[in-house]
Amino acid sequence: MKAQASTVTDLVEPSDRVALVYGDQRMTYAELNEQVDRLAGALAARGLTDGAPVALVLPNVPAFVVAFLAILRAGAVVVPLNPHFKEAELEFHFAECGVKAVVTDEAGEPGCRSVAERLDDPPELLLDLDSLEGGAVPAPPAADDDAVFQYSSGSTGRPKRVPRTHRHLRAEADGYAATLGLTSDDSIFCTIALFHTYGMGCCLLAAARSGATLVLFDNPNPFLLQRARALEQIEREAATVFPGVPFTFRMLAEAPEDADLSSLRLCFSAAAALPRATFKAFHDRFGVPVRELYGCTEAGCVTVNADPDPRGTVGSVGTPIEGVEVRIVDEDGEPVEEGRIGEVLIRSAAMTPGYADAAELNAEAFRDGWFRSGDRGRIDEAGRLFLTGRTKRLIDVRGDKVDPVEVEDVLAVHPKVGEVVVLGVESDVAGEELIKAVVVPAGDAQERELIRYCRERLADYKVPSRVEFREEIPTGPGGKVLRSKLLD
Repeated sequence: MKAQASTVTDLVEPSDRVALVYGDQRMTYAELNEQVDRLAGALAARGLTDGAPVALVLPNVPAFVVAFLAILRAGAVVVPLNPHFKEAELEFHFAECGVKAVVTDEAGEPGCRSVAERLDDPPELLLDLDSLEGGAVPAPPAADDDAVFQYSSGSTGRPKRVPRTHRHLRAEADGYAATLGLTSDDSIFCTIALFHTYGMGCCLLAAARSGATLVLFDNPNPFLLQRARALEQIEREAATVFPGVPFTFRMLAEAPEDADLSSLRLCFSAAAALPRATFKAFHDRFGVPVRELYGCTEAGCVTVNADPDPRGTVGSVGTPIEGVEVRIVDEDGEPVEEGRIGEVLIRSAAMTPGYADAAELNAEAFRDGWFRSGDRGRIDEAGRLFLTGRTKRLIDVRGDKVDPVEVEDVLAVHPKVGEVVVLGVESDVAGEELIKAVVVPAGDAQERELIRYCRERLADYKVPSRVEFREEIPTGPGGKVLRSKLLD
């Protein structure tokens, strides 16, 4: 691993070692480097250098990996977006950071083109990457040049742009790889969306920096119907590292099909708390413990449970990876005693210095080099972090984070909605939430009508599964919504 490389785009030396697996497709590191260089030259020939934002709207396919690395190598900025976003969501992101080009496929082309044509400065759509004429590969970007614009949900409605540099991405990938001892002998099985921080850092970049093989699970949705193929692929490719989410591990533990997963040396669950029942079911079924991992869009991977005794430390998200510090503070920002619960603060070489164009918010969220995560937790005598809840009202939907304010903003403009509050409620499965909208109607509103309205404007995982109508929203003496009374 080239720890001294100046940017994250400096991969391991080209070789015949397999870099990428997708179904029956194989790509070596030599082939990956060649494709990345060719596409980087083609992007540079189109003026997509010097920090030009390029949206990447693709599922987990080899083209995502090639395009991601090529955009960085050209000196442009990757804007990775959910390919299931609806046009309103795409339009917000395209306009917010001023994308100059969009890399997508046939499935994403209609929506991206429709949005692009509505913008004052329409971005160019790049569909067939192999057909783009190449050019000279530009000089490498500087370590402190912006590399990626991601978007973080919070408690302020619209997603916030999170800029991170090549130095940040390299620090995360190298710290994660070093902490886990990743080498070229490893094979990372990836079911996580690469546009997400978790998939980007712990799968794509971790593999590229360590020389491991990245195995992309093709066509993972709906996972319930594809889990037999997932088990077969883990066994066939002798995967050694498997980052996932609680839902994935539960589905595999309950699969009727059997498989030999003894090649796995590390399984990690993140994005939501791992229920003990899921840990036990997966371990009993396959003999492999599922450890927890913690991270965020602002800092990437923060902690991992690499404890020698994963069964004795169930519930802990582990200790900080290399280059990361964590502390627990009280409401006044003062450190608390060992074992006491407070807010989790993060300081990291991989962390963004702040949200774009949000000075007031940054003054609150980023103080003295520390990021206020909005998570609550405690640290034990061994330095292990245990998360206990959130100070921000985010809803966990099978590993995806949903900001209720964003959903409220969509419903609030419907002509038949007078007032609305959106919240997460428990589902039939421990650790998984559903989205419920509580509405005071301003007309003859119907549940199906409002759900369909959301589905036309929001990605499916953000759409409420229930709409409850009430005559009024309960509030306290100061006018604060009493959310506890809406959980019934």
